[in-house]
Amino acid sequence: SSLQDPARAGGDPVLLHPSFTLGVFISSAVVVGQPHRRVRRRAVRSATVHTAAVSDTVEEMDLPTPHVTSNGGRMTNNKKGMEMSTTSPLFDEWVQAFDGIHPLVDIGCAWGKNVFEAAKVLAKTRGPPAATAVRVMACDCDEAHLAYTRAHAPPDVATAFARVPDAPPAVTASSILIGEVLHFVEGHAIDKTLAWAHDALVPGGVLCLTAGTPWAKFVPGASGMCPIQAVAQSLWEANQGKDWPGSQGVNHQELMAGASLFNMPNDQLPTYLHPIAAEDLSRACERAGFEVLLKREQIHPGWPPASANNGRENAQVVARKVVRA
Repeated sequence: SSLQDPARAGGDPVLLHPSFTLGVFISSAVVVGQPHRRVRRRAVRSATVHTAAVSDTVEEMDLPTPHVTSNGGRMTNNKKGMEMSTTSPLFDEWVQAFDGIHPLVDIGCAWGKNVFEAAKVLAKTRGPPAATAVRVMACDCDEAHLAYTRAHAPPDVATAFARVPDAPPAVTASSILIGEVLHFVEGHAIDKTLAWAHDALVPGGVLCLTAGTPWAKFVPGASGMCPIQAVAQSLWEANQGKDWPGSQGVNHQELMAGASLFNMPNDQLPTYLHPIAAEDLSRACERAGFEVLLKREQIHPGWPPASANNGRENAQVVARKVVRA
C-alpha cells in the first residue's frame, strides 16, 4: 500500500520543516482475535514545530493488546515476527545524533519500544520539549502499531504511516533508525530506501541499520542445526559477488510448516526473509553516498537466546551523510 492521504485518514499534516509535511493519522484498527481496549485520546489536528495549535477534538480508537513472546518480545500485528525485547543495539548512536531541531525517525517502530525510550532520554538530557516540538517520529506500515504508539507516547512523539521503499515519510531528520526491517526487503528496494534516507537526513545526519544475517538461528534443536539458518547461509554463500547475495530470500512459513517458532503461530512467520551480512549493508551505504562509521556482526540483545549461533547473528551498521563543502 502507499502513504495514506491525511484528509482520508482523519488528520491534517504536521509541518516538520518548511518543505516537508507528513500526516498524523487517527486509526480505529483492531487486531482480529486479539484483546483490545477502547481509549479516548486527544488528537493533533494542525501543528507546526514551533507554533502548534492543538485541537480539543477527542477521537475514540480501539487499541490492540500486543501478545508477548516467550523471551519478552511482542508479536507484531503485520505478521512480520516480533518487536524485540530490548531497544536497538544502535539506540545510543541513533539518539545521540539528535541536533535539537530535526526529529529522530524510527522506520518500523512496531509497538514503540525505541520511540518511547528515545523520548525519555531526550527529556532527561535535553529538558522538556517546546509545546509544539516533534522530537521523535514513529513510522510504521501498520495502523494498529501507530495507534498504540500514539496512545502511550509523550507529546513530542508524532506518528506517520510509511512503508519503505515506495512510501517513506516526508521528513528532514537528525538521525534515522531502520531496525529489523531491511531483511524483509529485496536488495534493489534496500538501495532505494538508503537513497531516500540520504536525502532525508541533514548534512552530517546519522543512519542506523540492523538486520538478520545468514548466521542467525531460529529453531532450538538438540542437534544444534537450524533448517532456516542452513538455507539462509547456503543461499548467501552461493551468490557471493552480487551486491545482495541473499536477496532471493527464505520462506520461513514453508520451512516451518507444522512447527512452532518461539511460540509464534506459523502465520506469524515471514514468507520472505533476506539474510544480510554487515558487509552487504556497508557496501550499500557507501553506494548511496554515506560514510560508514561502524560495521559489525553480533547477537541482538533483544532476540530470543535460541538465535545465538556464532556471534554473527545481527548485522549492525552506522553511517553518516557526508557534509559537502
